[in-house]
Amino acid sequence: WKWGTSQPTGKVAEIVEEGKAQVTSNKGNTVTRNAREGDPAVKIARDGNDVVKLAHELSEVKET
Repeated sequence: WKWGTSQPTGKVAEIVEEGKAQVTSNKGNTVTRNAREGDPAVKIARDGNDVVKLAHELSEVKET
């Protein structure tokens, strides 16, 4: 996904097809994305804060 001028990375931890996906930030805030038909919510595990995004916000990166 894009964040300013950078593209952070992580690994898909869960795909939520219906309902909502949530993660809690290191500061204790709850971040939520509501899955939509054809655009699931995706939990991404990464160093620091885990994140949750909609599928259309993501681009695949091949591991080298």
